[in-house]
Amino acid sequence: MCGRGPAAAHRPSPRAGRWAAVLFFACTLALPAAAGSGADNRLGVYKGAGCDGRPRIAEFGRWLGRMPGWAVDFLADTSWTEIRNTAEWIAGCWRGTPYRLSLAVPMLPKDGRSTLEAGAEGAYDSHFRHIARALVANGRADAVLRLGWEFNGEWSAWNAAKDPEAFIRFWRRIVQVMRAQPGAAFRFEWTPGLFRGTVHPERVYPGDDVVDVIGLTVYNQSWTVPLSDAEGRWRELRTQRSGLDWHRRFAAEHGKPRAFPEWGTGVRTGGGGGGDDPLFIARMADWVSAPDVLYYGYWDFPAPDYNALLSAGDRLPRAAQAFRERFGPAAATRPGDNAR
Repeated sequence: MCGRGPAAAHRPSPRAGRWAAVLFFACTLALPAAAGSGADNRLGVYKGAGCDGRPRIAEFGRWLGRMPGWAVDFLADTSWTEIRNTAEWIAGCWRGTPYRLSLAVPMLPKDGRSTLEAGAEGAYDSHFRHIARALVANGRADAVLRLGWEFNGEWSAWNAAKDPEAFIRFWRRIVQVMRAQPGAAFRFEWTPGLFRGTVHPERVYPGDDVVDVIGLTVYNQSWTVPLSDAEGRWRELRTQRSGLDWHRRFAAEHGKPRAFPEWGTGVRTGGGGGGDDPLFIARMADWVSAPDVLYYGYWDFPAPDYNALLSAGDRLPRAAQAFRERFGPAAATRPGDNAR
């Protein structure tokens, strides 16, 4: 997470996280039941990388009163070696768990040498075959892959504004390479961030044949609306050029389901965060209740540049209460109103 979005906040490492896996099965004892038949189990959460985050989802489930249906995770993006290593580690960490996996996959590492053009010409095909093999081998052939997430952020190594045509060709090539892996049943999610960005997302849409889900990362923040004006901030999130209204319209035009793999309210380094905002939670609960939304993942994580943690302590008590009311067990089957 850099710039204006927490997408790159985590840098997963195989270090001690491998030992956390040993504790997972003990942690899952006496958990609240997962949302079952007839219940909305589209709720997901990010709680940290791989085997470090996995047992924390159990803690989140106990706090909420029901288990989420989705786990959100990220591959590292520091080097091709780290991308490959964390693909193996993370795939193994989520092996055999009951959650659907939403996995952010970098298009390039932050090595200062790899380029969109080289990728579009096939220079990095072997790395994406490796990722696909690791996921299939660990029973995650059905993962939703957020390829090149927040590509409209200036902090991204695969910032599409650098070479829009190469970005499109590279995206298409990666999807073709990964789909060709025997046993693969991946769904590919195209996920801009909800901010002004370096390029309008529509300019770099790679095509309906290589996009299965249209996502959007939504953090409660503004540099123009006062912190006290929660309604004004929500209105801005809806109506800005690549905001919530655009996202809903664009997905409908292309006949694709929507997703919200990262969303949250909290404190942002340098200001701009929406803070303890129960209205944002309520509005998002209504928004994601629409039947065309595949899943939605809350950012329940104390990242240094955007801390949206709700499930520990009392730092955001009103937002936490609103979240439990809207997403807890009593609300799991309650219809929402996504028109507001």
